[in-house]
Amino acid sequence: MYRQPLLGFIMIFSLGVLAACSSTPYTPAATQVAPLDVNAYTPKVDSFIVLLDTSGSMKEESGGRPKIQSAEDLVASFNSAVPPVDFKAGLVIFGRGAGTCMGYGAADDLYGLTAYQSADFARALGSIECAASTTPIADAIGNATAMLAEEKGSSAVIIVSDFKWSDPDAVTAAVAELKAQHGDKVCLHTVKVGSDPMGDALIAGITAVAGCDSAVAAGDIASGAAMSTYVADTLMAPVERELQYEKHTVSAVTLFDFDRSVLKDQGKAELRNLGAEIRAKGMSVGDINVTGYTDSVGSDAYNQALSVRRAAAVKAFLVSEGIDAGIIDVMGKGESDPVASNDTAAGRAENRRVEIEVGTSRPMQ
Repeated sequence: MYRQPLLGFIMIFSLGVLAACSSTPYTPAATQVAPLDVNAYTPKVDSFIVLLDTSGSMKEESGGRPKIQSAEDLVASFNSAVPPVDFKAGLVIFGRGAGTCMGYGAADDLYGLTAYQSADFARALGSIECAASTTPIADAIGNATAMLAEEKGSSAVIIVSDFKWSDPDAVTAAVAELKAQHGDKVCLHTVKVGSDPMGDALIAGITAVAGCDSAVAAGDIASGAAMSTYVADTLMAPVERELQYEKHTVSAVTLFDFDRSVLKDQGKAELRNLGAEIRAKGMSVGDINVTGYTDSVGSDAYNQALSVRRAAAVKAFLVSEGIDAGIIDVMGKGESDPVASNDTAAGRAENRRVEIEVGTSRPMQ
């Protein structure tokens, strides 16, 4: 009498298994990332391993899309930003992201630990089929520990997860084992996907070593520039460099009306071109000095204040064009340091100027 219901259950279960096995993997989309200047950095780790959460909670939506898709996109962006140096790399998923996509969560090695190849890493990432089941972060850390067992150099382990529904005691034990094996040669970095505060305490326990470990929100490294900086911070160290300055002198007549510090359209166009040149230099630009000058007409105090206002206006415009405000210094020198005689109109016009010095880095000799 139970044969028919049993057959129905078997058919439903079988269809579920087939559906899980035939699911189409999501194709991760990397954000366009500016390549790091390999001459400005040197590797500070020999290997890196990404641990990616493919548990059931990653199917939940955050910001209008499933967290697993946001996480895969982020790892793809990370992969595109890694410079072509001799790293070893690994990719571990934890939950159910492969195979039947059913059953208790497990940690699976999708890549490495092997010589890093960006294309191979991307293919491994693109093979993830689903997000399902429990969240065995501890098992994934255990896989990383096994991968690094024979490694003597420094390593970065990057965990991308929402950090929900995991056993904190098991995670603490796994982290302790990894640290016991490698000490300060391994740094743990967490990337939290989604805004649920549930996993915050777990993150604090994982990233406990100040100056080595780190914790960021996925949204904070979503842009190309932020991802470049993140890769530089986690995998690279800046080479000690000196700055070489290039001076750009722009006539105040081009930039401003007489006795004014509001930029004219003509001046904006010239600064827009300069901003494009600076952005093209990328992360090699380490310092920009903007200095305003006037002619000798008017009092020293008035000219000094006008020169500062004009330099500040130039800085503000460059910042609006995407230049980092933190590297731009402003100075006014008033009527000092003339480049021509103030006795003629032509000379005074030459003295009314703004000088922009752009410092780019080069290796120390």
